[in-house]
Amino acid sequence: MNILPNKHKILNLLLFTFLCFIHVSCSKDDDGGSLDDEKEILIGSKTTDTIVYATVDSYKIPIYLSIPRKCAGASLPAIVVLHGSDGMWSNHDTNTKTMSGQNNEWRALFDENCIVGAYVDSYSGRGVTTRTGKWATAPDNFKISSQFIRPKDANAALALLKRLRFADGKTVIRPKDIALLGFSDGASAVAATLYNTQTTPKDWKWSQTFDGKKYDVSSGILPPDPKPNDGFAGGVFYYGGSGGYNYWGVNVCGTNALEGNIYRTYAPMLYQIPEDGYLTEGTLCMYKVLKEKGDPVELNLYSGVGHGFDFDHLPQSFEARSKAIDWYRDLLHINL
Repeated sequence: MNILPNKHKILNLLLFTFLCFIHVSCSKDDDGGSLDDEKEILIGSKTTDTIVYATVDSYKIPIYLSIPRKCAGASLPAIVVLHGSDGMWSNHDTNTKTMSGQNNEWRALFDENCIVGAYVDSYSGRGVTTRTGKWATAPDNFKISSQFIRPKDANAALALLKRLRFADGKTVIRPKDIALLGFSDGASAVAATLYNTQTTPKDWKWSQTFDGKKYDVSSGILPPDPKPNDGFAGGVFYYGGSGGYNYWGVNVCGTNALEGNIYRTYAPMLYQIPEDGYLTEGTLCMYKVLKEKGDPVELNLYSGVGHGFDFDHLPQSFEARSKAIDWYRDLLHINL
């Protein structure tokens, strides 16, 4: 592990370049909590933007951190952001270290509400630019699976955030006030990250189905990592898919969904769903099933918009962001 030195001149250099290299080891057997025992990670007290790296199953995963300037020096809540199928970088260019406009707009909202943003790039470190072509179907897409790979990235970011310290030793993040935000495929990853593995049936066999072909653990399907001991406070789910290619069991819109679909969430989740989205039907079914099971889920349904409406800059886009921030303010104990 390379830890950022706290010498004044080196910190200034890092602030100028907005880049630091911090390596966090997260093996496939980690439960997400074991990393908390590793050394602290130091950042400058005036740092507002930096990139750190988590090593997940030998892949180097970039995590862009945004720290609100007016709130620096105080322990803050944080939100781990999981991008959609188009990736998180502007023009798909990782070399510029510039996030997409959507991420920068959310960053501005985080700054206004004294929230640290941790934007996780699940693609570039694995040699993927966008979830298109071969990366959209089995078996290649197992490498970036929103059901069993991207949750590893999210939990690595969770562990990393808990270990952040300012150079003066003060804690950067309040460890119990860390949430998730995901869009499209990233929303599916939010749901998978919040899956309560303690509710998995004893003899459950993990598998997925693509184009009528079933894949199991012998084909590269992985079971989810165990739920962290101290996991996320909750998450916001924007227009993602909820079927998981049958990863969670039977069709959640089917007559046997209550018994045959095993998905459960261990923390509150807010569904932000467009009425006209092509993935909406399945997610509405999942919401209804979870409500009937007694899980802590909420739903906002937006009429007149479709998939991707968050960055369409429509009245519904801004309404949804406002509702999401209000939800986070309550969840993460934000009192400004």
